[in-house]
Amino acid sequence: MRGLVEHWPVVKAAKESDSAAFNYLRTLDRGRPQATLIGQSQTDKRFFYSADMRRQNYDRYEQSVSTALDDLESKTDDGLARFIQSIPLPDYLPDFAAQNSMPLLEADIVPRAWIGNETIVQTHFDLSENIACCVMGARRVTLFPPKQLANLYLGPLETSPGGAYVSLTNLHAPDFDAHPRFKEALTYAVQVDLAPGDALYIPCGWWHHVHARAPLNMLVNYWWKPAQTGRTVEPLPVLLHSLMAFNNMPADERKIWQNIFANFIFEESGDPMAHLPPEQQGILGGIPDSHRTASIYELLGVLAREVGLSPPAPPQKKT
Repeated sequence: MRGLVEHWPVVKAAKESDSAAFNYLRTLDRGRPQATLIGQSQTDKRFFYSADMRRQNYDRYEQSVSTALDDLESKTDDGLARFIQSIPLPDYLPDFAAQNSMPLLEADIVPRAWIGNETIVQTHFDLSENIACCVMGARRVTLFPPKQLANLYLGPLETSPGGAYVSLTNLHAPDFDAHPRFKEALTYAVQVDLAPGDALYIPCGWWHHVHARAPLNMLVNYWWKPAQTGRTVEPLPVLLHSLMAFNNMPADERKIWQNIFANFIFEESGDPMAHLPPEQQGILGGIPDSHRTASIYELLGVLAREVGLSPPAPPQKKT
């Protein structure tokens, strides 16, 4: 969406100079500490795993936004990647949203800022809709469809940078011997360059690699989820629990559960409870809150026993 936010005061300041944009942001800063990410040596500008993949290759330093901006401007020769990552602007620059409005979204959707020098955010996905707005500098975004998951060679889930599941393949220097299927992923890649004022819609589940290419860069993004019918739970913890439950199961038993999930979760053969009236469909028909709560406590009991804790007691019914 070329020029979608070129009316923003911060974008107008950025087109004047990087210093003008940073000075504008300093006037909005409430001084609250946030965690600036600083890459360790030999990171090649990528915020990524450490060499042993048991941690990340960057450190966090508590500082205000203004102090972080000072460091970005003054410490340009130390070779370290610096990154203010995903700070909710109402908490740190509370007047930003009122002065820099997003014309396509409701006002209650929180803008988040990403500010740094030349940095690379490795290929990852988000479980939300996303509009990303280039404010200053230049961003190159490379996208892959959700079905390319198997061709992107994910790293360990538990220690992933920023809590996002990320690809191990270096987009700028892919190792096709180690990651041969990445060649197929590249045939589906879509790449776009963003200049200040431009915005990009990234659909939920689409993998994206983000390269901030200028000496100083800023992006503001908006995550949201469409309205849902019925109450839901967060799916990623369910995935982790499923991995623990099924990973070491015998292959023939795993096939049984694969069929169960295909039927009940992904409805590959249609509505699995269509043969019953709605009031008899249980959890798939929209169970009462009391039954939903009981199901959650049952799950909590299973997880508690896994780590040697006593299962939590369900709330007592009022009489």
